[in-house]
Amino acid sequence: MAHTFNSVFSSATFPEYTYVNRKSTGDFTYEERLQMALEQMGYLIVIDGPSKIGKTVLCEAVIGRDKLVPMTGNDFKGENDFWTVVARKVDLPIMGEVQNENMVHSADEKVGTRYTSQYQTNKERVMHYFIDNQKVLLLDDFHYADEKMQHDAACQLKEAIRYDLKVIIVSLPHRVDETVKNNPDLQGRIMNITMKPWKREELSEIPEKGFAMLDVKADEKLIDRLVMECIDSPQTMQSICENIGHYLSSDRVLKDEDITKSCYLRADFLPYQELYAKLLAGLSSRGQKRAIYYLKDGQSVDRYGLILEALKKDPPMKAISMTEIYDRAKRILDSEHEMPKLTTQTVRGTLKSMYTLLEDSGYEADKVFDWKENVLTFREPLFLFYLRWRRDE
Repeated sequence: MAHTFNSVFSSATFPEYTYVNRKSTGDFTYEERLQMALEQMGYLIVIDGPSKIGKTVLCEAVIGRDKLVPMTGNDFKGENDFWTVVARKVDLPIMGEVQNENMVHSADEKVGTRYTSQYQTNKERVMHYFIDNQKVLLLDDFHYADEKMQHDAACQLKEAIRYDLKVIIVSLPHRVDETVKNNPDLQGRIMNITMKPWKREELSEIPEKGFAMLDVKADEKLIDRLVMECIDSPQTMQSICENIGHYLSSDRVLKDEDITKSCYLRADFLPYQELYAKLLAGLSSRGQKRAIYYLKDGQSVDRYGLILEALKKDPPMKAISMTEIYDRAKRILDSEHEMPKLTTQTVRGTLKSMYTLLEDSGYEADKVFDWKENVLTFREPLFLFYLRWRRDE
């Protein structure tokens, strides 16, 4: 069977042909470190790292998808019993019946009663299921669960891992402490693996492996561009490369325009239209007319539009200082037009207002960046990718 772009590159499933083994700290790969952690008894495994860096894919590579039982914090919202939720995930009956006898034997006959009693799935039944079937419980984004559930789960897991139940918690770095590390019940019982951002040579392995299988010729400059556009995300790299198959010409030579079209197509499928519109509209001006800034590309924007335009310029930066944002904004202004003077106070105030909009939205998925100590840090690199490649209406 001939390979296709969809089979070689995979952004949503395990990338069988383009998986990259990455070196961790010391002398071992991340795969080797996770395998060693799994072999230790009595420990909870915590894997943390930036969004879309490959934490779950690492678990699939080492453990196998058939042995993983993935759950998220949202699975536990509004629930009272941790083990009941886990039992439901693996289709263990929550309630059951057992036949009981209370019989007395005489010389000639048995006299007594038979009765039925009910039981509820408990921790022991769930643990036996996981251990007997060599399953591993994977808790992703567990901070989405209620605080009480997080605390109760930590208490339950302390006992469960002592009996060699294998549990992995996957989290963003700034969420790990909130979930488990600060819980006294788990002190000294955590094996931590922190995944670092991908290096250029690691990310470039994805297109190099895939294009070799598909007989696609790509020079080093275009590989470098792919590395830049994916913003340290192997998942985004997989998606861009997968989309290139829609545009590649019959000569099988990758061109710059193929990458551009592929990035636009990826952005078309991202669910950030409403969030972008909210940030562009900004906080209510209470009837006051906003100042207008004119850009070199012909656009006229207010201060919110100016900041969003500045953030999307090359090179994409997941953490960018207020000073750099100000300098970018100054560079894209058209000095031939008369307009208000742009100040650092204007930039700082706009960024603070945009962050307030995210914090007040009530939706965790909307909190795509942090604004602290005059540095904007993208929690969700895909939103930065969307800023760069959204099509103008």
